[in-house]
Formats: sequence, structure tokens, C-alpha cells
Amino acid sequence: MKKAIILICLILSTIGVKASKAISTPFQVRQPDGTILTLMLHGDEHFSWITTPDNALVIETHKGYYIAKINDYGELMATNQLAHNASNRTDLEKRLIQLQNRSSFFNTAEKAMRTRRAMEIGTTTPPYFPHTGNPKVLTILVEFSDSTFYMSNPKKNFNQYLNCEGKPEKFDAFDNRNFGSVRQYFKDMSGGKFTPQFDVIGPIRLSKPLSYYGADGKGGNPKDLNIRELIKEACSAVDDSVNFKDYDNNNDGIADLVYVIYAGYSQSVGNLSTDIWPKSSWLSEDFKLDGVSIKRFGVSNELNYTRRLKDKNGKKIKVINGIGLFCHEFSHTMGLPDFYPYNQAAQIDNQTMEFWDLMDGGEYTDAGYTPTPYTPWEKEVMGWKNIETLANDTAKITLKADEALKITSDDAREYIVLHNIANQGWHKALYKSIGHGMLVYRINYERGKVNMFDHVNDTPGKPGMTIVPADGLLITSYHKEIAHKDYVAHHAGDPFPGTSDVHSIENIKLNHSTLNKPIYNIKETNDAITFEYLKDLTAAGIEKNESAQTAKLKKDMKIYNLNGKFMGINRNELLHGVYIQNNEKFVK
Repeated sequence: MKKAIILICLILSTIGVKASKAISTPFQVRQPDGTILTLMLHGDEHFSWITTPDNALVIETHKGYYIAKINDYGELMATNQLAHNASNRTDLEKRLIQLQNRSSFFNTAEKAMRTRRAMEIGTTTPPYFPHTGNPKVLTILVEFSDSTFYMSNPKKNFNQYLNCEGKPEKFDAFDNRNFGSVRQYFKDMSGGKFTPQFDVIGPIRLSKPLSYYGADGKGGNPKDLNIRELIKEACSAVDDSVNFKDYDNNNDGIADLVYVIYAGYSQSVGNLSTDIWPKSSWLSEDFKLDGVSIKRFGVSNELNYTRRLKDKNGKKIKVINGIGLFCHEFSHTMGLPDFYPYNQAAQIDNQTMEFWDLMDGGEYTDAGYTPTPYTPWEKEVMGWKNIETLANDTAKITLKADEALKITSDDAREYIVLHNIANQGWHKALYKSIGHGMLVYRINYERGKVNMFDHVNDTPGKPGMTIVPADGLLITSYHKEIAHKDYVAHHAGDPFPGTSDVHSIENIKLNHSTLNKPIYNIKETNDAITFEYLKDLTAAGIEKNESAQTAKLKKDMKIYNLNGKFMGINRNELLHGVYIQNNEKFVK
């Protein structure tokens, strides 16, 4: 019972924290016995765990990674068995993995998450950071008693990282790897309506080592038990040189936001338990400086990748962090939620946004250096841009680069948005490495207002925000059976026509209704998308003007599944799936 009480106390201490998703890329470590072990990090700052690619739970100790066991409270504990890849395991190691009570572990996790979410309902929070105009953000560079910035002049580096216009220059940490600054990202997303100004101060050195502020709870959860102490110590350290009233943009007696960038790496990427997991949250206690309450804060890190990254000569590579993690956490401070599922049962295919959204895996697009741009829905929520609704009239439509259109359904709670992902601006990395064409979002956001603690994709099979994949399958990053490179590559089949070469949409099954507004002849040409809405105008023209081709057209009406089986000629009689007709794929 005592352990259960301790667990609940730890859960309550994490209330009000939002964080970034763990990077899904497998990583390798050298074990004490000299063997190389491949691992995967799952979850986020609230709850995370480590597995081998074949799903064996492991736990990190100061000696290495060991096979985990699950105790009576559903907590992970280390066995005495060092973990190995599947091909190198002894019979004892295999037996310990078989004995892992995974359901107990994940049930405990889900109960913890439900407890935390229930506590958030109806609680009073500090106002979100403003998302229009030119508000100022106090940004403190922080290093530790045992860990300093790699950069020779971190203030110069991060002033450029946060505030520069245009392409960053190359300083001493490959700073020009970023496509643009944080300010540039939000200026471009908002069409100039939001241009935050980051006032960079420091670096200042804290009194304790990184391992103190980054220390996690028992079994690795919750994360960063002393993060609020870090925030208060950092603010106190700069109090003599900063007037905190300057950062109360709306004069409500509360500093709108304090952001900390700390020396070193992110736990969400490198999975070192003594590192800090980037996050956004607030101080619940009364803490004032210059008569202003310090409440909302954000935390991000200096360097990208991990301490294990080396060049071909074995020399460690140290590179400035991509802006993706910062943009993700900063978006939380403005009220946007995560779109990855917290509920393990909802960590399934066709449920989330994956790389197609900054608030899911898109913070890691191009290793975070060119993060996925805001979706049209997010831009509309922020008041930056309205999405035009497509009239229910037969028409030939053209979508220019980054243009979007809304199509309503018979149920007012849900609709779709068509969006052109083209090779321009912040979409360039997405275009080259993830996919391009017409992306179709399906939205069922059943809340009066958007809140950073909305978990709209936590109901299996009933996502609040996801896409309609052209190939019928949006693969989840939580898949254990698929290699990371294959997971990324599969995104290319999500847009229309995409690599699946799908040129039409007959109907779309939504959460509460079926959208019967067909789209025909979807084409991507020179960064533009064209399609015919409600009626196949191209086919109608052929039938009217080329009656001599009637026999050929009838032949081409034959429908086949992807295995080549003849399915008839009537699309209305088909089950949901991907089919081929007239040498073109379509989704039913």
C-alpha cells in the first residue's frame, strides 16, 4: 500500500506537464560485456519505457541495460540479466522475457494517466502565451555544475536560433543546419501575424549537477522530479539583470512565459535517464520576482542527437538542436495539444498524425531542423488563417502550394480538409523525405475550445484528428514489427496520388457519418493539385464526345483488388479498401 501511495504522489507531481513524443528511431548502445544492443524508446515525458526491437522490456541502470521484471505494483525493476539482441540471448534471458507481465505494466501506466487527466479537468491554469503580435519571451541559457555548453558563445548561437530572419549562419555547432529560426517559423506559419521576440540571457550556472535536475522517479517515471527547482533557481539567478515585469505582456501580474535552454542533450532522443526531457508546464506554488508571478515555463536542450553520435574517425559530433522540439513545446504554451495517443490501446494504425503534424512526430522531421509546418486546422485555431469551405457544386479545383479547402459532412461535428503538400518553404523537407501531394485530414474535435490537455486521439478507432491515407494505412510509430526506415517510407503513400498512385476518393467513413462527396482525377503537377469535385468531368467529356469509344470504356469499367481479382464494375457494391479501375487506384 505504501508503494501505491508513493506512486500516486509521483503522478500528482506531474500534473500540468506537456512534453514531446519520444523519437521513434532505434538506437544502439555498447553493453558492459562488449555486445551491441539495439533499443527503442517509447512514450513521452509523462510515461516512457524502453524495449528491444522484438518488444522485450529493458531498464537502464548505472551499469547498462538489463532485462526488466514487473513487480506486483506494475512497476519495472531490473533483473540481474544483461540485455542482448534476440540472436545473442541465452535460454535464461529468453525465459525472463517470457515472464514479463506486460499487461500489468501497461495497466498501471494507463491508470496513472487517467488519474493525472482527471485532476486536470476544471483546474485553473495561467493564461496561455499570446499567439498574435510581437510578445517577448525571457529565455535563460542554463548550464550545470558538471555540464557546460559546448558552444563557445551560446548566447550568440541561440539568439540566431530563436530570432534570426532568413537562413541561419554557420557558427561552431553547424547552426545553419536549421531551415530557419523559431521566430521565422512562427512568422511564416501566421502570415506575419505572430512574431515572438526571444530575449536571450546567460548562460548561468546552477548549483547542482545535471543528474540532480534530470533525475527520474523509480523505474524511470515520472521524469525530472526537480525540474521546478531548476526553473526557480534559474529565474532567481538572473533577477538582478532582468525586470520580470517586462515579460508580463498583458499586465495581469503573471510573467507570460519563461523558457530555459539547458546545456546538453534531450532524454526524448538519447534516453539517458540523467538528461532532461523537454517539456512545458507551470509552477503551482507562489513564486514572485519583481512583483510578478512566475508560472508558465518551457524547457528545451542545446544539442541534437545523442552522446553516442560519432564521425567515421570515432570523434564525437556535436550539433545544435533542431528547432522542432522547441516549436513543439512552445506551441503547448500557446494551448495546442499533442496528437499522439496517451492511451496504449489507441497506439494503433490510422489513429494519429505521425510525421504530418508538429504536435505528433513532425517535431522530428529532418531531424528537427525543418519541422513539419502547422496544419491548416492549427493555423485556423490560432486565428492566423481561415479555411475556405468548398461549395456543394460540381467543379474542377486547383490547390496551389500550401492551399487548403474544407469539405463539410452531414454531421456538423466532423469534416475533412484537403491540403497541398508541395516542394516549397517549410514543406521542402516533408516533400523530400516523407511524402507530397494532396493530404486529406479528417477532423472530429468535439470540444468548445482547444486546450493543451485535450487528448483527442485516445479513443481507439475514433480519432479526433488524423488523415485519410491514400493507401488505406497510416502506420503508427508504436509498431514493433516494422523497421523505422520502412515506417518513414510508408508515409509517402498517404497523400493523393502519392506513391500509391490513387487518383480518386469515392467516400470517407468518419466517426459519426460517411462523407459521400467524391473526388476524381487527382493530379499533382508543378507543385499544384487539381481534381474534379462531385462528378468525374473527364469521363463525362469522353462519353459525350467520343461515343466510338463506348466499348473500350465498358471494358475499362472492370474493377480489381490489389491482388488482381476481378471485383465487378459497380463501385457502390465494394467493401472499404483500395481498388484498381481503368489502370488507376482508388479508395472506397
